[in-house]
Amino acid sequence: MAAATDMVKEIFAKYDKDGSGDVSVSELTGALMHLNPNFSREDCAKLFANMDSNKDGGLQYEEFVDWIMDDAGGHRGAKAAVMLDKRGSVRDNASAVDATRRQKLRNKFARLDKDGNGKLDFLEIYDFLHQRYPGMTIPDLKFLYDCADKSHDGQIDFFELLDLLVTIPQQKADPDAEQSQLDQHPLASAIQRDDVKQQFEEAFQKEAEFQKKMLGKVTELVGALQDVRDEDERFKVWRNERAKMLREHYAATGHVGV
Repeated sequence: MAAATDMVKEIFAKYDKDGSGDVSVSELTGALMHLNPNFSREDCAKLFANMDSNKDGGLQYEEFVDWIMDDAGGHRGAKAAVMLDKRGSVRDNASAVDATRRQKLRNKFARLDKDGNGKLDFLEIYDFLHQRYPGMTIPDLKFLYDCADKSHDGQIDFFELLDLLVTIPQQKADPDAEQSQLDQHPLASAIQRDDVKQQFEEAFQKEAEFQKKMLGKVTELVGALQDVRDEDERFKVWRNERAKMLREHYAATGHVGV
């Protein structure tokens, strides 16, 4: 927690260019457009209005902290992305990640890299990000992905992914959270561009197909269990079918869990 607090202080000081103790809308706009070139001035102004809780036209440190730490609010992709604007990265500091974890993540990266080009496009990493950050919508995840792409080449390499994973901890699923539609999302104008429209459509379709497939398997399993009278045998059927589903899911996505 202390490390996160120090990081937030560092980022706020970085955004407060004139050292006044407040971040102005122009200072925030410059910082956010540098973080993600897809941000427009209008996007930044809307985000500033959301952060400026006392509406005095200046963003104080307390407001900045409250906004970032508010898990219940919107703009989850932007909140996570702002944390990536810290000083330095794991590329510059090899000791930030121990060798064992680094190797595990390297292996994970290799499994995700379907075409073997040494970089991940959004579709290759979508399933993994969706599992790690279940509270984020597809627009949130795409926005976070774009901000992690520090080279702005449309893909992320191993160190960019490593920096994302080290900086943004895994999140727990919130079953009560509402998932905004793409056209209603607060970051839609920053990410809904013609050159990524197909990626979004494919991601939505992939998620829908996966959910439909899983629902079909669950329905079949429920039907099969109704015909099994013995409780022990029913448990064995459930255990074996669930294990089969997990294996299929791992083979398709490279990670465990449905």
